[in-house]
Amino acid sequence: MQDSNGRATDNGELAAVVCRDGDFYFQLDTDDPQEELLREMFEFIEERSAPGAVKLAIPQFIPKLQKMAYSRGYALFPNESDNVVSIRLDQDFPVDIPPGFKLQCGEEAADRAKAQGHIMAFNYAGTAHAEQMLQMYGGIRQAPGYRPGLDLSLVNEQGEVVSFCNAFVDEANGIGILEPVGTHVDYRRRGLGRAVIYAALNRLRSLGMVQAYTGPMQPFYQHIGFELDVEFQVWGSQRV
Repeated sequence: MQDSNGRATDNGELAAVVCRDGDFYFQLDTDDPQEELLREMFEFIEERSAPGAVKLAIPQFIPKLQKMAYSRGYALFPNESDNVVSIRLDQDFPVDIPPGFKLQCGEEAADRAKAQGHIMAFNYAGTAHAEQMLQMYGGIRQAPGYRPGLDLSLVNEQGEVVSFCNAFVDEANGIGILEPVGTHVDYRRRGLGRAVIYAALNRLRSLGMVQAYTGPMQPFYQHIGFELDVEFQVWGSQRV
């Protein structure tokens, strides 16, 4: 494994990546990966997880990966799923910011305000995770590919971040990735989420990106033009 989570081919091109965002994911350069590579990736996540604690999201279009999971004692969770949605960047998107709000980027919005906006968007105020978020939110600037001009916040007249969208650029593939995205629970259905996302999409388009991804699918994303791109099944390990 390269850099603890990736594997390169003999010519130095990246062939596979193991990543974790809640569940584990495998990113592969082919729909028909070698079994030796898949075994190595499974061993990598199993060595770093408690017995029986692995959850793996597998694209439905890679049956070889599903077969490998089954052979190693994983079971399909029929009531769990995941997906990715995308939108083509072949047009300019209308950014209509309601009166009383303004768009800020990068350090124009304070880290604590961004953290509080994230907490209120995902409804976990008063938890240990909220305290951690308040202390560490600025760490996103150390993320690979972070660009201040793609770190967008909509701020109200009190300086509170009420909607946000951070975008990352994958220049090699011409795509953008939106993460995190959210709107304060008290400020929804005002067009704020659409405005900040469309602002991010326009900036990605100006950088030459042709498509943007986020997820999972929800009615809001569908309403503003995103379409279902990839569906995942969730498998869990039964190791003891």
